[in-house]
Amino acid sequence: MAEPDVVPALVALGFSLNESRAYAALLQESPATGYEVGVRAQIPRSAVYGVLRRLVKAGAARSIAGTPERFAPAAADELLALLRKRFDTSTGQLEEAIRSLDKSPPAPDAFSVRGYQRVLEEAERLIRGAQSRLVISGWPREIEQLSAELKRAAKRKVYIVVFSHAELPALPGEVFSYGLEEASLEEFWKHRLVVVSDDRRTLIGATETKEDDAAVISETTAIAEIATSQVALDITLLSQRLGKSVEGVMAKMLGARVGRLDTLLSKRNGERADRADRASSPAMPKSRPRAER
Repeated sequence: MAEPDVVPALVALGFSLNESRAYAALLQESPATGYEVGVRAQIPRSAVYGVLRRLVKAGAARSIAGTPERFAPAAADELLALLRKRFDTSTGQLEEAIRSLDKSPPAPDAFSVRGYQRVLEEAERLIRGAQSRLVISGWPREIEQLSAELKRAAKRKVYIVVFSHAELPALPGEVFSYGLEEASLEEFWKHRLVVVSDDRRTLIGATETKEDDAAVISETTAIAEIATSQVALDITLLSQRLGKSVEGVMAKMLGARVGRLDTLLSKRNGERADRADRASSPAMPKSRPRAER
């Protein structure tokens, strides 16, 4: 892992930016004095020793006595083992604290998240919680990142439908795609993602790999129905262009709604045909009474 990768990874684990830079600097050259670390990590001299002391206290660095005092990084495997242990301990404490609460707060019917990674995390959560059906529409870049959860859902016998205008990788479930190049579509369309889980939970969001990407997650059945119907329309248009029947897929996606609609349409068409037949039939002439002789 290069220095640019180490720093954000450590920040994500709770280290400050300066602590992460200092540890990365020690990995590149050690043992080193505080001055040398400050120069390499671009940390002010007035702050670098405080940063190094915190790393030592956290177990991420070692202090080597002498004049001047020098510092060395903790071995990578030792640091990783230490962080894993602390994470597991903290997670256990959190779980115990949550379970000790009298009740969980009610989940909101809808909420939003911001940031590309958070959008994908919520999409994964919806897929992970699916029990019967998943409907997904998006771009290969995002769908490929969801593929591991999709495969696990398929193992749970979840019915999966995936649609994209761009060419998709191999995925479980019913996959529909125009097979177009992603780069060509990006010239006039933005990345969007739709996930509908069990006809109840829905995610609709932007996935432009930006910090201001946002998504709405809903527990409202009506929103799930609208989102599913939109994906169904996209698949129907694709099937018409390709001359391929998707009647079975529509029945599974839309459930009883499809059968009931077909019944109503058939009944209406039959009534119209009957009226047309009656209107086109010639009227029988009325019989005239016989004249008396």
